[in-house]
Amino acid sequence: MAAPLLYSDPLPLRRASDLPQYRADAADRYLPWVFGRATLAPVPIDLTGAEWLVADHPIAGVDRVTVAGKPTQGWQLVQRLDATGRPIAVVRLAQPTLTDPVAVTVAGRRHPETGAVLATPAAIVRELMRLCGHNEPRDAWAGMDEHYGQTALGIVFADAQPLRQAIAAVVEPLHAMWRPGWAMRRAPGQPVATLDLSSVETISARAETQGLRTAARVTYAHDWAAGAPRGSMQIAAPTAQQRWGDLPMEISLPAVRLARDALAISTLVLGYAGRARWIVSAEVKQSIGTLREGQTVLLAHPHVPQGLAVLASVSLSRETAMYTVTAEIFATAAPRVELVRRGTAMDAAAADAQPVTYRDGVATFTIQDDAGQPMAGAAVTLDGLYTANTDASGKVQFRTPRGAHTLTVRMPGFADITLEVVV
Repeated sequence: MAAPLLYSDPLPLRRASDLPQYRADAADRYLPWVFGRATLAPVPIDLTGAEWLVADHPIAGVDRVTVAGKPTQGWQLVQRLDATGRPIAVVRLAQPTLTDPVAVTVAGRRHPETGAVLATPAAIVRELMRLCGHNEPRDAWAGMDEHYGQTALGIVFADAQPLRQAIAAVVEPLHAMWRPGWAMRRAPGQPVATLDLSSVETISARAETQGLRTAARVTYAHDWAAGAPRGSMQIAAPTAQQRWGDLPMEISLPAVRLARDALAISTLVLGYAGRARWIVSAEVKQSIGTLREGQTVLLAHPHVPQGLAVLASVSLSRETAMYTVTAEIFATAAPRVELVRRGTAMDAAAADAQPVTYRDGVATFTIQDDAGQPMAGAAVTLDGLYTANTDASGKVQFRTPRGAHTLTVRMPGFADITLEVVV
């Protein structure tokens, strides 16, 4: 059996050129691993443009296929062995294409024993470790089950990134800390030890106000085919804004699929960034027990602020039998976080629902997202020739003859959407 991969080793993804038959123009593309539900650009693997590999493993199913941005029903999911004997998932198109972009929404890899779609953070990380040759105990990554057991992710691995980077892509956007075999939310929990006069040799504290933030733009539900998120929201901490001013930040949650999860996680992130804290440094006797990053300790020393603190760093000197630790303790209560606005990129499949009126040679289009909300400030191009921006109610006008037209809708941070309309 091959040795387990190191955390610095790249994921063992195959390239299209590893297949006995492949499209030469796709030779350098990696064959993707897909977890949860995700949209990706499949890899062309035949010379006619009929077969497109969506995953280098069996999958739970395909939800949707688009060709040149338009949904199509002319496809079939074929799960088979390739010529090397490896299982792959392929979409076969009824109308082959060599030039049009193809996108597929996939329900990805299943659990090897239960058959459930691997979509929660802990399930994805455990499977990554297994695929990289690690035989971990069943309770590995249990902290993620506790805090993120209901969080739905969708993520695609399609490049030779190191195993450490792949795990970080799953764990770190969730406001979590991790080390091999464990992860936990970056927030105070049950204390594992008390730092007081009897357990501490030296201790000091300094105030930390750098990095304060009071509002955030959040993006989530990344579309791997388009290379842009499908969802966004604006959140704010009003009390923190009153105290510190308007200090915006960006929160990127590419693997998070659902608005509810994106809101919950970004609320934690902004709640953490929206309050001042103390950084406590201490030398602690090893006899206190095992300490590690991410754990909560109770500060009960008279020389520093007292209360629950999260260990940010831990190192142990075998010679002195002392831990050197830093811990974070908040100076104020968590601010209230509010959802200010939420947006979702428009789906081309909903083109029929976009209202259109025509009068005196002028077509008025009301551009809405897939939640039915007007998209204000979107750049809309008619037939690739004329561009105008939507107003506050999502309306845009063009002088144009009746007939079939193409609208391209662009919003900052979102994938372009092409709509076919008739006026």
